[in-house]
Amino acid sequence: MLFVNDNALIKNEINLKGEIAVNVCHFVVKSSKVTHLTKLCYHIYYAYFRKIIVANNGQTFYKDSSDCPGNLKWSTTGITVLGNGYGIGPDQLQFPHGLFIEPKTQILYVADVSSNRVQKMYPNGKIETAAGQANGDAGSTSDKLNGPRDIFADENENVFVVDEGNQRVQFWEKNAKSGKTVAGNGTSGSALNEFSYPFGLVLDSKKNILVADMQNQRIIRWSSVYDPRTSTGTIVAGGNGQGMNPYQLNNPIGLYLDEPNNNLYISNEESHSVTQWNMEAYGDKNIYAGIPGRPGNSAAQLNGPQGVILDKYGNLYIADCTNNRIQMFCPNAVFGITIAGTGRVGNGSNELYFPRDVAFDSEMNLYVTDTYNYRIQKFARIQ
Repeated sequence: MLFVNDNALIKNEINLKGEIAVNVCHFVVKSSKVTHLTKLCYHIYYAYFRKIIVANNGQTFYKDSSDCPGNLKWSTTGITVLGNGYGIGPDQLQFPHGLFIEPKTQILYVADVSSNRVQKMYPNGKIETAAGQANGDAGSTSDKLNGPRDIFADENENVFVVDEGNQRVQFWEKNAKSGKTVAGNGTSGSALNEFSYPFGLVLDSKKNILVADMQNQRIIRWSSVYDPRTSTGTIVAGGNGQGMNPYQLNNPIGLYLDEPNNNLYISNEESHSVTQWNMEAYGDKNIYAGIPGRPGNSAAQLNGPQGVILDKYGNLYIADCTNNRIQMFCPNAVFGITIAGTGRVGNGSNELYFPRDVAFDSEMNLYVTDTYNYRIQKFARIQ
């Protein structure tokens, strides 16, 4: 039996001698202070019971990013590396969303949503359009995109694009004038060959495609071999309706695949949490960050989380969109550490305005899609 004070949790403290008794096996909660704790237990304490056990055995509460594995620290002042105002010029962006830095080439790719294109920036600063029309024209033909949300690129500069408005994933080879569909059939629906507003995208080592099928509340995997007549996806997470139960997702947006451990990290925008979902044990999920159903700006909470990424040390980074900050959750930590942004909307070099995604280069410099400031910000690692 563990004892946890719910009010203290929300105030960023854990008191193992509080008044709320949590039975880890049955999630039974009793309290004289809160009358709705039966539901609260299911939504909150399911998220926390594993971490509380760790805390009871002497977990370290990280106060600064440099206390976490890797001894990492970043400048709080960002530098704009891409984005010269709102527009369709090569160096301009219109509501950028997904961000990807290819590990070997260090080319930066950004899904420029309202420009209906994917821009890429080489390490020398050269900028090109990798997919879609450079002039921003939208469409459903193979040479156009309609609201691209996320991207994945390989070392040969081939790009996979979540073409959200067209309900498909497109593959664009380097210097190609058009793409080809590799997932979805262009129709909105819930069948296994359809999407309903896809968002996040990752590829595994075999180039199977995993997509956050947002309005279908599922993560679906597509084989690397695609036949538009016969190919269908396989559900690997969710697919049980929208909700906050352990077997459900709640508007999944961001994805990160920890392939060695067969874990997916999924940001649930509507439940304000990030799920760690083991794909070997379907339905076995752990709320890794945030408190489901409890949006807020405390260190334990998230508000509309979007892009997620895990580093080699096991630290998780989240674009905490509506809180205008980037949160770092060290392994087994209940509370996040703000490493970029002030929590307030702004366009200063230390501020963000609805950040949507995060990425790292080979030197662990942090890059952020600062969506409503129409820019990509770089926060340099401090050695």
